[in-house]
Amino acid sequence: MNSIPVVTIVICHRGGTKDMLAVCVDSIKRHTTEIGYSLMFVVRDPEEEVSAYQTAMNVYHDSDVRVDVCQVDCPDDTRVHGHMLDQVLPEQVDTDYVMTLDSDCFPVADGWMGRLLHELTEGATCSGILHPWAPPPERMSKKKIEWRVRSQHCWETTHVACQLMRTCDVERLMKEGASYGGGDDTGLLFPLIAKANGEHCSGFRVTRCPRPSKKNFDAEFNRYVCLVYGDMVYHQGGHTRVALGDDPVFGKNFGHAAERVIRENGAEWLLDDANSYLFSLDREEEVAAEKMQRLFGMVNQRMDG
Repeated sequence: MNSIPVVTIVICHRGGTKDMLAVCVDSIKRHTTEIGYSLMFVVRDPEEEVSAYQTAMNVYHDSDVRVDVCQVDCPDDTRVHGHMLDQVLPEQVDTDYVMTLDSDCFPVADGWMGRLLHELTEGATCSGILHPWAPPPERMSKKKIEWRVRSQHCWETTHVACQLMRTCDVERLMKEGASYGGGDDTGLLFPLIAKANGEHCSGFRVTRCPRPSKKNFDAEFNRYVCLVYGDMVYHQGGHTRVALGDDPVFGKNFGHAAERVIRENGAEWLLDDANSYLFSLDREEEVAAEKMQRLFGMVNQRMDG
């Protein structure tokens, strides 16, 4: 591997997620061999600092990959993830490129980072995993809350869970009002402002997820957990929230997959068609309707799993 770091991979770590962080770090090392990178962990207390560093050193003890841990002070609220990133980006990054990566998001195939870097050289401002929903129809009124949600949570925009940018573009967009803790959700302001400038996002669309436990469950509606993007990157989704006590979305159907990821130290097994459901992406208005019902608490009108 080229040891000169080109990309800083920034991962926020919170207590209770060490098992998944270990899978993430090991998967990065396993599949990132063509691009030089460094790792930066962002934590909020000394215990998490020790946990992150020990986890990384268990994997990188024989490597020249640089590992940094930044302890920050920020409030424990619904925007804690964004606040943590805002404390270190871009000031603490000394590489030309920076990637935000969730601790439950990691590669499953070689070449993933090179592909995303290529998207930036081809003109994208943000590259990474793309939100797994179709954009709203052109006929939809932009005054509707549905348009506001769907225009951002769609495969025209990247997800902060795996979002690569030039460090100079992070700084530029911050000067234009972007932050990780602002906007409608963590990291959404960067692609939002970029798109308003006529720029675009590119990367990996959702391709598959595990086969559900229940035969009568329609996996086409699962755009939330244990997703594979471009057959390159896996995102479990919500692992930190679940570890801290929240109920998992579709846990009855995909809990087995989350457990297997930990057990097998990765999600490469999902690339086998026998283990996965391949998305058709041909019923997107139905899928979007379920999302809106879920978002606005219409329990009786959403998928149960």
